[in-house]
Amino acid sequence: MWLFILFFAVPVIEIVLFIKVGSAIGLMPTVFLILITALAGTFFVKQQASQLFDLFKRKAGNLEDPSEPIGHGVLVLFAGALLLTPGFFTDVFGFLLLVPNFRYWVFKQIEKRFIHIRNFNKETPNEKETIYDADYTDVTPKDASPWNKKKNPKD
Repeated sequence: MWLFILFFAVPVIEIVLFIKVGSAIGLMPTVFLILITALAGTFFVKQQASQLFDLFKRKAGNLEDPSEPIGHGVLVLFAGALLLTPGFFTDVFGFLLLVPNFRYWVFKQIEKRFIHIRNFNKETPNEKETIYDADYTDVTPKDASPWNKKKNPKD
């Protein structure tokens, strides 16, 4: 239900903001302001994505947990989508996600929400079942296979 409200409320807020800003500064400055925020957002997203990719490579190379740079990368990608979407309301949240401290806070909130999933998956199969390790040799005769039998005895 909240997702429906979000998809309904955001465009309405954007339309109201377009009307207010357009009436205050005019049509063309409003259009240029939207284009400038999209271009600036693209520049900042590219810069931060490059830094996060370097951090990911460094952590993966040192055999450390790379989940944090991956999570921040997803949030930066989402910020880029918000900044490319025309509107002032989405631009505010897009630029907020480009602020590392705010993005870290959002990442921690998401991590807290889904931490029970991570703890649930740490259970190993050895705790619940017995696993037997064995070697085998196939002793089935090759001519005993039902696929090797002829269908027609005249053949």
